[in-house]
Amino acid sequence: MTARFHILAFGCLLFALDSARPSFAAQSVTLDDVIQVVNAGFPLIESTQKDVESARAEVRASEGSFDIQWKTRVGYSLLGFYENERLDSIIEQPTTLWGTTFFGGYRLGTGKFPDYEGKQVTNPGGEARLGLSIPFLRDGFIDRRRANIQRSNLGVDIASLQVVQQRLESIRTATHRYWDWVAAGKRLGIFRTLLKIAEDRDRGLAERVKHGDLPDFERRDNQRAILQRRSQLVSAERSFQQASFELSLYYRNAENEPVILPEERLPASIPEPNSSEVPKTEIKDALIKRPDLVRFTAIRSQNEVERTLAINQAGPKLDVQLQAVRSLRDGDVRRNGTQLEAGVLLEIPLQANVAGGREDSAVAVAGRLELQERFLRDRIGAEIRDARSALDTALLRIEVIRQELDLAKKMEQGERVRFNHGDSNLLFLNIREQATVDTAVRELEAIADYRKSLATLRAALGELD
Repeated sequence: MTARFHILAFGCLLFALDSARPSFAAQSVTLDDVIQVVNAGFPLIESTQKDVESARAEVRASEGSFDIQWKTRVGYSLLGFYENERLDSIIEQPTTLWGTTFFGGYRLGTGKFPDYEGKQVTNPGGEARLGLSIPFLRDGFIDRRRANIQRSNLGVDIASLQVVQQRLESIRTATHRYWDWVAAGKRLGIFRTLLKIAEDRDRGLAERVKHGDLPDFERRDNQRAILQRRSQLVSAERSFQQASFELSLYYRNAENEPVILPEERLPASIPEPNSSEVPKTEIKDALIKRPDLVRFTAIRSQNEVERTLAINQAGPKLDVQLQAVRSLRDGDVRRNGTQLEAGVLLEIPLQANVAGGREDSAVAVAGRLELQERFLRDRIGAEIRDARSALDTALLRIEVIRQELDLAKKMEQGERVRFNHGDSNLLFLNIREQATVDTAVRELEAIADYRKSLATLRAALGELD
């Protein structure tokens, strides 16, 4: 009779499956801990941040097209009738002021020159010049240099949005891996408790067989159950190890190395579902927050820059140049004092295949981007609806499974009472215990699925917190 009371006592442990393992609250790892590590230095996020640095370097490179240029040319004619020396040095400063270029220089030409090169002759001291060149049509509103700067600045925005997108995806995946790890650890505790029940029961059965109170056949069936539960425990241990390895990719130490968390770091329990933590599923708000959709705005702007440039380059070129020239020393070759000169350059393209082709290409790209953006909007809506459906389904599963678990526990308890009165056997009791455990595991997985669905919904809505 004593052995039967032991069986009842050990069987009651199934009613406390959530406390199968001791709590290590002081050492437990929370989801916030994992997310904090991900935000601090997850490799995939850091890699996208390098793209931002690269994009900023492109901005600097584009701005370099407006660097001051110093050009100097020196020539000599040492043999022949026209022996002369020529020096022409100029400094140019392109600007973003309607494409205006400022310049200043010095020119010196001495010796004999043929009549058709008489303009190269200067007074002995040479001449200094200062002026500017203004493009009124082509290259006025926009040119390749300013287009590159606009595109590279937009490239920084695109790269920054990619960092946000990667952070969203990393947090979502890390959250999934965390709850997989917690569920695997809790499942391991359940199967360990189930095995302990059978092992403790076996000691009581051995005493009864020894005293002739129970046939050995009954004990053999319990030993079969022990082997079955050990197999389940081994599988659960493997699942927990795998979950720990997966989580270690996101939970790292100060040196950014993966940390494989042991079972002792598990939280005491999985938080119960709470309606207050479920965000509002407003698709229109998500379309504003989602960084992958916002990226299309910057990409379209880049393409629009190219289209605007192509249209500008197809037009005529009309540049006006003004310069002041002053001889630095009096002489009889050039007029002394300061001279003001003006010039106009008109260039009309009879064909514009290059610019026209680039405009057509930009128009085609704009059409492609519009279609891609439309599909992304539809996909975001589908992701939000699916995540919300998964969340609602998980809540319903939890409710139904808990009703099932309550019945399974009552059936197990009833079967145990029947066994204690000799109206049942270990086979049916083992079946009832296994049914209770299987239902408890499904309840655990449903709660974990709820937590993962909540993370997926927040990511679909573009919420980082």
